[in-house]
Amino acid sequence: MIMQMKKIFLSSLALMLLGLTLEAREEPLNFDLGLKAGLTSLNNSNGWNFEKVTIAADSVFDIGYAISPRVDLVYVNVDEKKGSVNSLWQIALDGQYDFDLTPDNPFDLYLFGGIGYEYVSGSRKGFENQFFLQGGGGIKYPVNQNFSLVTELKMLQMLDTSHSDEDSEYAILIGAVMPFHTEVKALPDRDGDGVLNAADLCPNTPPGVRVGPDGCPVPQIKPKRRVEKRVEKITKIAKPAPVKVRIADADHDGVPDSMDRCPNTPAGFSVDRNGCGAKTRLEVHFDSNAATLTEGSLQKIKAFAAYMKRMPGISVTIEGYTDSSGDPKKNMQLSQQRANTVKEALVKEGIRASRITAVGKGALNPIADNDTPEGRAQNRRIEAIIHQ
Repeated sequence: MIMQMKKIFLSSLALMLLGLTLEAREEPLNFDLGLKAGLTSLNNSNGWNFEKVTIAADSVFDIGYAISPRVDLVYVNVDEKKGSVNSLWQIALDGQYDFDLTPDNPFDLYLFGGIGYEYVSGSRKGFENQFFLQGGGGIKYPVNQNFSLVTELKMLQMLDTSHSDEDSEYAILIGAVMPFHTEVKALPDRDGDGVLNAADLCPNTPPGVRVGPDGCPVPQIKPKRRVEKRVEKITKIAKPAPVKVRIADADHDGVPDSMDRCPNTPAGFSVDRNGCGAKTRLEVHFDSNAATLTEGSLQKIKAFAAYMKRMPGISVTIEGYTDSSGDPKKNMQLSQQRANTVKEALVKEGIRASRITAVGKGALNPIADNDTPEGRAQNRRIEAIIHQ
């Protein structure tokens, strides 16, 4: 029975990971990778005894829901002096819930729980391979947008203790978490002929050549000539006016209505090949060294919230930016506060917090000259990356 459950569990895990890999080819894949080390307590009959060196890796996948799937891989060095057990290898499938704290709070809290399987290297009677339930929680401290420190405590409860002298395990871990976010880029027009690559059957048309709706050159009609019998003079027939083909594109995003899966994309959005919003710069700006929204900015937030309500299947990453003035570390913190402020405003407009990720980018990726007051004002901005 145990062996059958093991095969079913491992097969399900493999299918899930394969599905995530295949899905990542079509849609953005956002996940956090955690690398941790610490100590495990195996014999807890007389209290915790953290002495076994432990190394762990986990991935938490952002799929737009409040609870995110998580995969854990763990190695525990047992090295029994009088026994035969060398080490433990554990794999687990969990769900993780991240709490939405106030923007001023420097920490992020989360809880997780799930089921796993433990393989005992050098197993002996009473210390054997088996399934377990696990649960725990952690605290993350974001150092910057690419790196967070983390402390985690978890407990494992073995499911079959009838033939085992190991009922439960406790582990305390510290380490780092790194986010990996894939952005959808707006579809380019490589040859600049006005036809997007997705619909361009002739993607390398030379500059200046007139093309049709398929992106291929339109054949030139040579003017005809006729001979006037009486005057015996050759005249040219006027060249016919070029026929303009009008392609229906109601939202003017460059994707024909026949191919547009998101026909009501607001102006100013970069779109993907399906005509769905991929990225936009919200006209939300801030005073220097401040993260407070103005009345005009709130109107922009409401308009963007209305778009998210019309598109319930999307999630967004809100990126906050600063100008280059001041200390880079403080700028990074300020940009995170700005992103959090916009996220809170969207939540107040009725958008679920689980659909919004707030990220501070500091003074990265300026869109204007930081040497002028006008340029610095433009760089204090918010951008929204849209995930379908």
